[in-house]
Amino acid sequence: MSYTEINAHLVAPKRFVTMAHLNQVEQADYPALQESTGLSVSDLSKILRDLEERGLVEISKERRTRYGATLVRLSPQGKKTFGNLLATLSRIAGH
Repeated sequence: MSYTEINAHLVAPKRFVTMAHLNQVEQADYPALQESTGLSVSDLSKILRDLEERGLVEISKERRTRYGATLVRLSPQGKKTFGNLLATLSRIAGH
């Protein structure tokens, strides 16, 4: 077992908690992500942009009443990547 098996980019705390929340829900809007992660809007925007560029999340805009909402979900690749990360961490931890 080696540290090189761990995706260092995704275990960064802010990215990890964002991916972990999205792994538990079908989709989330910014307020839900902010509440569950404790991140500011600017931090969340940067993280989600990065994850989207890597193909790990899908971001869409939806109109709710008069106001729009930004919805985020894990992409199929994001689900696979995060699942592999969790499996690797669990194996390394001896569980």
